[in-house]
Amino acid sequence: MLGLKLNPNTRRKIQHFRSIKRGYYSFLVLTVFIVLAIAGPLLVGNRALIVRYQGQFWFPTFGSIVPGTTFGFDYEYETDYRALKERFARENKGDWVVLPPVPYSGTEVCEVHAPLELRDGRYFLNGSPFAEGQAYLLHPNGRQRRIWSVVDGHLHGLFSGYDENGTLVEKGRWENGSLVRYERVGTAETNAAAFHKADLDKLRCFLPYPNAPGVGGHLLGTDESGHDVFARLFYGFRILCTASLIYLVLTYLIGISLGGVMGFFGGWFDIIAQRIIEIWSNIPHIYLIIFLSSLLIPNLFWLMLIIVAFSWITLTYYMRTGAYREKERDYVAAARLLGASNTRIIFRHILPNTLSTVVTFVPFMVAAVVFQLTALDFLGFGLPPTEPTWGEMLRQGTENFDSPWILASVVACLVVVLVLITFVGEAIREAFDPKKFTVFR
Repeated sequence: MLGLKLNPNTRRKIQHFRSIKRGYYSFLVLTVFIVLAIAGPLLVGNRALIVRYQGQFWFPTFGSIVPGTTFGFDYEYETDYRALKERFARENKGDWVVLPPVPYSGTEVCEVHAPLELRDGRYFLNGSPFAEGQAYLLHPNGRQRRIWSVVDGHLHGLFSGYDENGTLVEKGRWENGSLVRYERVGTAETNAAAFHKADLDKLRCFLPYPNAPGVGGHLLGTDESGHDVFARLFYGFRILCTASLIYLVLTYLIGISLGGVMGFFGGWFDIIAQRIIEIWSNIPHIYLIIFLSSLLIPNLFWLMLIIVAFSWITLTYYMRTGAYREKERDYVAAARLLGASNTRIIFRHILPNTLSTVVTFVPFMVAAVVFQLTALDFLGFGLPPTEPTWGEMLRQGTENFDSPWILASVVACLVVVLVLITFVGEAIREAFDPKKFTVFR
């Protein structure tokens, strides 16, 4: 029967790892982060978790796109669930929407419509007079209903009003807060007295990107493209988790397989394989990765294949050395005398006794791929800019020093993740140090 069984020595090493508090607690924190990342759409996303409308229930997060017409809107594309929640609250008919705690996706452009405060006939934004710009009211479907020009806190200039279909139905002109001309399009109402002044204390204005933390309900603000920074960080971490998993599986699969075969069988195969690896290792792989990335727009899987193609060499040498050493042990000779096949010897004896060496590389390899993928995205040779990657956010931060929350957020996340990974790596390396334990056979 084939299988891997931990020997007493390996179990003692795991117990020693748990006794190294800094590394063990870092491992637990990383595990919590990864579990939260797996549950991504339940925590961060612009799709509703549950919608109750006219006695029926929808679960958009777990299904296909639900068009706005399903819930009474006049558009066929996917429902804006934040607007739907606001509409349900106004209508108060017993319908409701449950959104994720952070109701924004990593690729969504979020427009911030900030309310203006009317004080003594003058409009203020965040405590300061609204110097110049457009103010407006919105229809329930999100379209602009009325549009004013504001100069030095006063309504001044042309005024326009639209129905829910976007058709112009009224227009006029304001001067320093006073309406001097008003006209209902298609009617005889042309005097200023016909204007209905309701809701003039509920005007909004559009805030250009990027927006500071807290503005418009964005916990960490928005970036230069209008994306929610927290959502970008969250989904960027998910990409790094997926990339690390692909990287580790493929790198260890190639490195352990090739290195184990080289060390166990030796001979001409070992010599030829070493020469090929020496030639391959001398290729300037960073330049090759940049060259290949510039020729095409890679997805995550293909980008990781390119990186893995040059990342298995060191692991192969360590595995070769371990397999070469272990095959000369007395217990391997005894297994041969008992009639064990090469496959059984490799998987039941050699591999378990060499894994304790190569497993110490896992955290440092993860840190390396995080750094490498972030660097490629920062330079523009990684994933497309539309993807929520930390490298892209780092690039935006360095180009927008007047918006320090972008750079500060991504640098803080990188530092925390890399420090946690380093602590775990140091603890694993100390716990699996062969000098600390007697080897049991």
